[in-house]
Amino acid sequence: MDKSRVKNKKVTVLGSQRSAMGAARLLSHFGAKVLLSEINPELFSAEKRQIFADIGAEFEFGYHSPDVLESDFIVVSPGIPENVEIMQKIREKQIPVYSEIEITSWFIDAPIIAVTGSNGKTTTVNLIHHLLKTAGYDSFLGGNVGVAASEILLDSFKVDVQKPIFVLEVSSFQLDNIKEFKPQVAVILNLTPDHLDRYPSLDAYYDSKLKLLLNTDADCTVVINRDDPELNKRDIVADNIRYFAVDNQAGGAAMLAEGSLGMMRENGWNPILPAKVVPIPGRHNLSNALAAIAATMDFIDDPETMAHALITFSAVPHRIEYVGIINGIRCYNDSKATNVASTEVAIRSFSQPIWLILGGKDKGGDFTSLIPVLEQYTREILLIGDAANVIDTQLSQATKTCQLENIEKAIEYCFKHAESGDVLLLSPACASFDQFANFEARGDYFRDRIQSREGWSM
Repeated sequence: MDKSRVKNKKVTVLGSQRSAMGAARLLSHFGAKVLLSEINPELFSAEKRQIFADIGAEFEFGYHSPDVLESDFIVVSPGIPENVEIMQKIREKQIPVYSEIEITSWFIDAPIIAVTGSNGKTTTVNLIHHLLKTAGYDSFLGGNVGVAASEILLDSFKVDVQKPIFVLEVSSFQLDNIKEFKPQVAVILNLTPDHLDRYPSLDAYYDSKLKLLLNTDADCTVVINRDDPELNKRDIVADNIRYFAVDNQAGGAAMLAEGSLGMMRENGWNPILPAKVVPIPGRHNLSNALAAIAATMDFIDDPETMAHALITFSAVPHRIEYVGIINGIRCYNDSKATNVASTEVAIRSFSQPIWLILGGKDKGGDFTSLIPVLEQYTREILLIGDAANVIDTQLSQATKTCQLENIEKAIEYCFKHAESGDVLLLSPACASFDQFANFEARGDYFRDRIQSREGWSM
């Protein structure tokens, strides 16, 4: 841990949301002179003013002052794209730019397990975290999962830890500005289309995901999904590759065989848990569980410990989360499904007819790719948010759609027309930023609306 690389350095943090605030705290903790610069004046609050006072940081809201361009380096929030004016000025002056995940890694003196991919990241990091905790490790979970990596590192300084491991969910936006970030275990779950509103091409988005492997070497383990067709197309080169597979006949170090999840060790096949008793539904979650097994094999060698951890794992909020039943209609919150591929996975998890709530802020997804599963699994598509017209144009000729004002109206419509035994599924395939601050707020709203209705029960 080299504190000198930030002590007394002038550092600007661009943005003021979760990871930016964490970065400001961490850098101030290690003696940097921090300026937080936020272009949106509406994001200022008295609470943030108090935080800046507590950590001795300067701040500005509503503009970017010339001081930004006098920084020794910049920490950029993942939501800020490269094409905004301030980023162009920073690049012109050749000021080093890092992500919050990068600067946090400078101060972590413990193994890092980092997980990226288009879908399944949050469930997988929570599985890894639960496996490690069950095995007696001091696991710290953060990153894109909801708590900034910088915040969990600061929290770790407050407690006595014996066997620390940091489990980080990492997005493509966070990987865009890494330089030295080097996880001991790097996991890539899958590559499917997403964020085409941010990247110039699909290949550019995929290349960003693969930056997770930028600094891996012989001391690192790279975990790859052998079932993923896009990953199979790519010539991934690493010293230590560990595969996992549900369907691929080539198998892997962690795989589904003889009806059980298990792992290959030097002593041969070690079954862990029958697939039918994994407590989270869907074949995609078998894949997530195998990814977690493969990621933790360097730390856990007892199949019984892994089995106990898997069987006691609870579904993550906003990921096909069961939130109640009303008049025989079962309701599920999958607000984390912010791209088309993730929504398709959710739809395929059910055998009952689905009333699907789609929409939000469009990210350039191809909704026509959903038509085969919509025709097979759904009764009607309930469209909400800014993307409603776009989605309607793509789907209405092939399946029944109805545009509604918001989630509340979609719920009311469903309960007016659905039958007992149907499923109401919020799986938007879009970002939340048109009507909500984040996907968590969207999912919480949906859950609250369901659980506040008369007749609701679990």
